[in-house]
Amino acid sequence: MADDLDSLFATPPAAFIAERKRIVAALKGAGRKDEAKEVDKIPRPSVAVWTVNQIARRDPEVIRRLGAITTRLQSAAGAEYGAAAAELRQVLDELRGEAAAVLAAAGHDDIGPHLVQRVIANLRAAAGGRETRATLEAGRLTRDVEEPDAAASLFGGALAAGAPAARERPTARAATTATTGADAKAKAESAAQAKAQERARAKEIAAAEREIKRLRDADAAARKDVERAERAVAGARKELDAAEKRLAADRDEAADAADALAQAEAELARVSKS
Repeated sequence: MADDLDSLFATPPAAFIAERKRIVAALKGAGRKDEAKEVDKIPRPSVAVWTVNQIARRDPEVIRRLGAITTRLQSAAGAEYGAAAAELRQVLDELRGEAAAVLAAAGHDDIGPHLVQRVIANLRAAAGGRETRATLEAGRLTRDVEEPDAAASLFGGALAAGAPAARERPTARAATTATTGADAKAKAESAAQAKAQERARAKEIAAAEREIKRLRDADAAARKDVERAERAVAGARKELDAAEKRLAADRDEAADAADALAQAEAELARVSKS
């Protein structure tokens, strides 16, 4: 069944339903009805989710790096957090390039920043969850991952801690100089910088959440349009089947009439000669 799932998740969204039906039929034919039911429940992924799965399949190393950096960010503070955040930005730049390459190879000529951003949001969200990370690494995401939960998971340690440096245990030198004006000024600057970074991250997360909501609404509307079109196609096929049956019946009647005409003409010719 693993090969069937690999084939299904590699299939572009436009052909997903047909491939799923093929796999379900094959599993039923092999007597594997329970597995067929499970496959039949797998929903068609959005273009963004499909792109995430293809990136995970073609470059698993960058996905593992994203997961490792995400884990570090959940507990890092101070300079360690800054270094991890810089690495995260680098990995996200690589992933944006990967997303654009996958979409271009699939024939999506109208690639826009919103679609790529949605791919990145899913990657970050999936990497931030324990269960979704495993699914991401297997390249088998089926739905968009909730970004708010991922944001809390990704930045939870820093946001909950306030100014990271303030929670660190002071060194002996810091303890002896805590009352000096220079040390107080350094602490104030560090706290102000940490708060500025938190505000910037919060704004970025809020903007991403708004964009994801807008895209999800657009996706829902597009899915409804597709469902209406599929129903219209199904109705047209039924009408076509009925028309083909009527045509076949008319052809049979025409053939019978032609045979009767031929027999009558033959009989006329025979009578005329006698």
